[in-house]
Amino acid sequence: MGSTEPADGHPAGQWTGQGDWNGLGDRTGRARWVGQWVWAGETALGGPTAAQPYGALDRSRFDRRVLFRKTFDLATLPDAAALRISADARYLLYLNGQEIGTGPVRHGPRQLSYDAYDVLPALQQGRNVIAVLARFYGHPVPWWEPSPPSFTMGGGGLVAELALDDEVIGSDESWRYQPGDAWQPGEPMGVLVTQLPEVLDARLLDPAWTEAGFDDSQWLQATVLAEHSIVGASGATRPPTEPWGVLSARPIPHLDGETRTATILSSHPCTQSAEDDPRTNLRTALDSTPIDHGRNRLVVADFGMVVSGRIDLEVVAPEGSVIDGALLEVPTVAALDSSPVFRYTIRGSNDRYNSTDSVGGRYLVLVVAEGTEITEIQLKEQLRPRVPVPPFSSSDERLDEIYRIGLRTVDLTAHDAYVDCPTREQRAWTGDAVVHQSVDLIANQDWSLARWNPRLLAQPRVDGLLPMVVAGDFATPNIPTIPDWSLHWIRSVHNLYTHTGDRALVASLLGTAEGILRWFEPYVDEREVISNVPGWVLIDWSPVQVRGASAALNALVARGLLDFAEMSDWLGDTGRAEWARTFHDRLRTGFEAFWDADRRAYRDNLVAGRIGSSVSEHVAAAAICGDLVPAERKDDVRRLLLDRDAMFTDSPLADHGGDARGPVDGQPVSARPDPEWDTKRLVVGAQPFFRYVVHDALALLGAADEIAPLCLDWIALLKDAPTAFRECWEGGSYCHGWSATPTRDLVRYTLGISPAEPGFTTVRVAPRLGHLTHAKGAAPTPYGVISVAVTGQRVEVDSPLPVELVSRSGRTTRHPAGRFDAEI
Repeated sequence: MGSTEPADGHPAGQWTGQGDWNGLGDRTGRARWVGQWVWAGETALGGPTAAQPYGALDRSRFDRRVLFRKTFDLATLPDAAALRISADARYLLYLNGQEIGTGPVRHGPRQLSYDAYDVLPALQQGRNVIAVLARFYGHPVPWWEPSPPSFTMGGGGLVAELALDDEVIGSDESWRYQPGDAWQPGEPMGVLVTQLPEVLDARLLDPAWTEAGFDDSQWLQATVLAEHSIVGASGATRPPTEPWGVLSARPIPHLDGETRTATILSSHPCTQSAEDDPRTNLRTALDSTPIDHGRNRLVVADFGMVVSGRIDLEVVAPEGSVIDGALLEVPTVAALDSSPVFRYTIRGSNDRYNSTDSVGGRYLVLVVAEGTEITEIQLKEQLRPRVPVPPFSSSDERLDEIYRIGLRTVDLTAHDAYVDCPTREQRAWTGDAVVHQSVDLIANQDWSLARWNPRLLAQPRVDGLLPMVVAGDFATPNIPTIPDWSLHWIRSVHNLYTHTGDRALVASLLGTAEGILRWFEPYVDEREVISNVPGWVLIDWSPVQVRGASAALNALVARGLLDFAEMSDWLGDTGRAEWARTFHDRLRTGFEAFWDADRRAYRDNLVAGRIGSSVSEHVAAAAICGDLVPAERKDDVRRLLLDRDAMFTDSPLADHGGDARGPVDGQPVSARPDPEWDTKRLVVGAQPFFRYVVHDALALLGAADEIAPLCLDWIALLKDAPTAFRECWEGGSYCHGWSATPTRDLVRYTLGISPAEPGFTTVRVAPRLGHLTHAKGAAPTPYGVISVAVTGQRVEVDSPLPVELVSRSGRTTRHPAGRFDAEI
C-alpha cells in the first residue's frame, strides 16, 4: 500500500523507514544504539519533592532550546550514510547547513520513536558537521505531553547516530552545545490556545551555526544522561531507558508538501501598542483604523488558501527592528485570539525567519517598523504525503469541487496524526479522525497514516475509555473525556478490518475496543438503556438532546458492539463475539423506549424515565447503523432522513469562529438548550461531522442514490471558506477534517466502490448516481487502484481483483480481475 521504500537517487532527508544500521541491528526497530542521551548542563528536572520523590519538572526551565554540533572529517565519501535521531521533545536536524528533517512524531508519555534519514547526498569530503536545534517544551502543547520524569530523563534529551561504511558517530560528551538564548521561553495563552509563541532575537544567533566551517570551540561539552530512577535504575545512557523503553521506528513518512507564496494585500500605518508584547501589538493594530502616519505598519498577506506548515519570511531592515506576526484564518482580532504569534528581532544581515513549529491559516498578519522591506513570504507545508488516485468527476461540477475541497481539507489536517484543524488547535481528537481516515482509505494510495492513527489513539484511561485527545495537552486525566469519541474510534478500527484485512493489526486493537464497550455496561438501567454516563456526550455540534439516556449514544454503542462482534468472529474469538451480541440484544430491547408511535420517530432522550420531545437525524441514522430499527419502521426512518425541509442545524459554534467572537467568548460550546422549536415538525439536523453516519444509514436503507444530491449541502460551506471546509454549517474553524465526508461518499456510495470482503480480496461495485448522468473515479486497494466510470445505464470497471457488481435492481454478478463493462 503506497510503498515507503525510497527510490534510487532520492534526495537527502527522504524517509528511509527502518535501516539495518550497517550490521548494528535488524529491521525490527530494536537495533542497539551507539548514540547516548545527551543534553545541556541541566535538564528541566528540578529534583525530587515530597509529592514527587522520583523527580519533578521545573517550570523555570520550560520551553528551552539547545544548539548541538558534532564535527567530523571524511577523507573520502562513504558508500552509504544513514542517520537516526530522536529527542525529548523536538529536534530540527541539519547536515552541513542543509536542513534534513524535524521530529519525532507525536507520541504518548511512555512512547517515543526515532527518525531515519539517508544523508549521503549531504556529505562532503573534508570537514562535516551534524547540527541540531533541540527543544524541550515542558508545557503541554497540542502535539506533545510530558513523559513521567525519572530523575534524569523526561526533562529534555537528544540521541543521534550517523552510521557510515565502517564507523558510527554517536551522540556523546564530544558533542558541543550552546544554550539557545536567542529564543525567549514562551508560555501558553490559555487552556484552549496552548501553542507557544516564538520570540527570536536574531542578533543572538549566528546564521552560520549549522555550517561545517563555524567555530564552536567556545561551546560547552554535552552532558551524557544516565538512567536513574527509584528502583531498577540501570545507569543506561543509550535506549532503551525509562520512561520510553525501546525507541520504535517512525511509523509514517516524513511530512512534506508544496512551498506556498503569499501576496501582500495591504500595508498601512497603524496604532502602536503601549505594551512590549507581540500579541498585544498585533491586537492593537488589527483593532484600530488605519492612520495617516506612525512608526509601525500593519501588513496583511494572503496565501490564497488555507495552508499549514512552517513560515519562511525574508526581510531587510535595520538591526534591532522588530517584526510581530501571526498566521490567521481571517485578519481579525477574534482569529488572533486563537492563534500562536511570533516576534523576530532583526540582526541586520541574512535575515530570514523560519518558524520552528507548524502553523496554519490563510492570512499572514505582520506589524513592522517603517523602513522594513519584506522581500519574500513563503510557507513550506508540513503534511502527510498523499499518493493520489484519479479524482472523482461527474456531470455536476459542483460535486467535483466538493470532492476536491474535501480532499484538500484532509490534507491540511493530516500531520503526524489526524488533527482537528491546522490553525487554532492541531490536536489529535479520538473521534474526529474516523472521517480523515475514511477519506485517506478511499483517495490515498499510502495508507500508513490511516493504519497508524488508530494505534496512536489506542491509549485508554485506566477505566477503559479513550481520552478525548491523545499525545497532547488535552490527554490529561484531569479533563473529562467524550464517551462517544471512543465509539467512533472503534469504527476506525473496523475500517482497518474491512480495507486492510490485517489480522495482526486488528487483533492488537481489539482489546482496547473491548475495554471501551465494557465501560458502558454498568450504565445500563432497568429499561436496558445506557443512562447518565459521566463525561461530555457531544454527538456533534447540533442541539441534539443528550441529558439522561441519550438515544444517539445508545445507538453508537450498538454499532460498536456489532463492529466488535464481526471482527471477533473474523479472528476466531467466538466468546467475545457472543458477549458483544448479547449486550447488543439488551440494547435493542431497551431502545424501544425511545420510539414515539404518534410521531413515527425515535425521540432523542429519556430523562427520569420520561421520553423527551426532540427528534434528530442523529438518532435515526445511528439507530439504523446500530441495527436497532425493526423492519416495519425502516420506511419511517428513511422518510425522516430524506425530509430535508424539516431539518435545522443551529450550533453553539455559530459565534465561535475567527470571523465571530473568538474561541472563548460567546455561549458555552457544551450548551444543549432545551427544545424551543416545533418538535412535532422539525428535526435536529446533523453538522458536517455526523453526516458520515447519516450517509451510512441511507445506504443501508437502500437510498444510496440520495447521497450525491445530499453532498450538495456542502456548497454552503464554500461561500465564506472556499479553499477548505469549515467545522460547522455556521462557525467554527475554517478548516476541519471531520467535514470532508463527501470525498469518501462520492466514491464509496455514488461510484459504489467498497470492500466486499475484509482486505479487499474482492471489491464491491454498486454505482448509485442519483441526479448525475455520468461519473468516474478510482479508489486504492492493497492490490492496486480500481477505476469505475458510469454513463447512463453502463459501467466500465478496471480492477486488479475480482469484482461483485451490484445492479440498480440489486442483482449481483461476479467478474474476474481486469477490465470489463456491463449494464447496471
